[in-house]
Amino acid sequence: MPFADVNGTRIHYQIEGAGEPLVLIPGLGLDYTYYQLGVPAMSAAVRTIAVDPRGVGQSDKDPNCEYSVEVWADDIAALITALGYDNAHILGTSLGGSIACALAVRHPDKVRSLIAVGAFTELNRSVELNYALRRRLIAKIGMSEEMADFIALWIMTPQFLESEHGQQVAANIRAGVKRNSPDTYVAFLDAILRLGRRETGGQPQPLTAALEKITVPTLVACADNDHFIPAELSKVIHDAIPHSTFVEIPGGGHIPFIEAPDLISATAVDFIESVSNSRG
Repeated sequence: MPFADVNGTRIHYQIEGAGEPLVLIPGLGLDYTYYQLGVPAMSAAVRTIAVDPRGVGQSDKDPNCEYSVEVWADDIAALITALGYDNAHILGTSLGGSIACALAVRHPDKVRSLIAVGAFTELNRSVELNYALRRRLIAKIGMSEEMADFIALWIMTPQFLESEHGQQVAANIRAGVKRNSPDTYVAFLDAILRLGRRETGGQPQPLTAALEKITVPTLVACADNDHFIPAELSKVIHDAIPHSTFVEIPGGGHIPFIEAPDLISATAVDFIESVSNSRG
């Protein structure tokens, strides 16, 4: 299995296809298989590098690490170098999109283009409450079947869960969530909560404020029916990166790579090809 030693830890990754490198960063507590429904289409056009971030999946766990989007972003930057690339296209979904944004801010030389899907660089009240509630529930019931069900209910739409395919995917998601230890998952939640919530009419939180530094081609995408991370948080990112492109994915849910994999994969590939063509 491929691993890279970076920043004092060991990161697991999976490579498919050939061509320009595209790093895929998954959402909270889930491993590289997060993108398994989209990789076949994307790897036909580019080289996909699906990553287990530090603390997740087969990557090393560090009980003493204070996880943050900055720590994860620094790991991805070091991984790109370790794999022999000067830079790469970066795609992240949900928390992975937050990490992708932090990477573009902190290591602009490592980012060829940025795609943030259902991402957030700060929280609103409902999202903050959801993550804080998870933290409190874990203290009572751990990473139990009930906790996994609670998470699945938020990250998949009711319509998708009604389908046989949706039930199979939900079972995989629940299993992936439960593979996290309670302490590690709480540390991940703390990393998210530290992003902060903007008060009504208040100043943007630090990561949002730093987005204006991003100059690489950027696509900000979200679904039109994400009932967990609302489109308004993607629009915060889009508004903060003046040259970015914004697109809504019909029926994509919170994780379009699960609920609308063909459409979001085609959208990502089209964007990357447009970037490559513009570079000559």
